[in-house]
Amino acid sequence: MSAQHQALPSDSDKQQQKKGRLFLIAMVVFFAAPLFLVMAMYRFDWHPTGKSYGDLIEPVVPIKLTEVFQDVKTTDTTVLSKVLWHDKWSAVILADKCETVCKTRLHDARQIHASLEKDMNRLQRILITNQQDLGGLQEQYPDLIILNQPSADVAALAKQFDLNGVSSYASERVFMVDPLGNLMLSYSNEVKPVEMRKDWVRLLKYSWAG
Repeated sequence: MSAQHQALPSDSDKQQQKKGRLFLIAMVVFFAAPLFLVMAMYRFDWHPTGKSYGDLIEPVVPIKLTEVFQDVKTTDTTVLSKVLWHDKWSAVILADKCETVCKTRLHDARQIHASLEKDMNRLQRILITNQQDLGGLQEQYPDLIILNQPSADVAALAKQFDLNGVSSYASERVFMVDPLGNLMLSYSNEVKPVEMRKDWVRLLKYSWAG
């Protein structure tokens, strides 16, 4: 028998090779599965089902901003975004004067926002109002974005939230704007905070935007 005979792989080597192949397949499936799922959802226009407590706006309404709102700053002068709506979901409350219903909505929205935990940074809360004397609202809600001037720009912005001929100021609704700047949902004053939270959690769970 030749001295140059090549040794056959042992059972141990075969087991290691088999484990290596299985690991490689598992890694490919792990990273590729979400991509294939997204492609399938897009291809077949499939969306997760479930009861929505908000009123779906069809078709969605693109919300346009004037230049004055392109660089909105918080109280610590941090620029939020070159385009206010983009990169986050926005819960928007409108009121000519922020009185009882408006204040209740602000409180509810903050509580829901805080309960989102790891998804908190994916959502922002915005108040659009004509009220100039905010009566401590900014101090009470330091992370709330308040748009109240200049008046002409605020009026043009608020008008885009009018639905079915009803003024957004009078509707007492909470509106949801997606990270692409589209108005897509609204909630009447009859929707309970716990119901609104269920919708927001579902949106953030199934959305790969924002």
